Amino acid sequence: MRIPLERIAPPIANAPEALRPTREDAGAGAAFASHLASSLETVEAAAQRADEDAEGMVAGTVDLHTAMISMEKADIMLKVGATVRNKLLDAYRQLTQLG
Repeated sequence: MRIPLERIAPPIANAPEALRPTREDAGAGAAFASHLASSLETVEAAAQRADEDAEGMVAGTVDLHTAMISMEKADIMLKVGATVRNKLLDAYRQLTQLG
C-alpha cells in the first residue's frame, strides 16, 4: 500500500510566510521524501517476508525459528515506523501553531 506524500502539500501552501519552504529547501525536501518512501518500502517488504515465512511455517517449508525472527523484525519495524510518524505529526502540529 502506497501512501501519497502529496497530501501534506495543501497545508504547507496555507502556512505563514516564515514557515514556507524556500527554493534552497526544495532539494532537502525531495531527499527527505525519497528517504521516507524508501523506508516505507522497506517496512512493507519486511511485513511481506513475515507473511511468507508464516505461510511457509504452516506448509512445513520454513522452520519456526526463521518465521519468528522475520515476524519480530517486521513488528519492530512497524513500531519504529509508527513512532516516527507520531513524532512527525507532533512536529507538524507544533509548526502550524507557531503561525
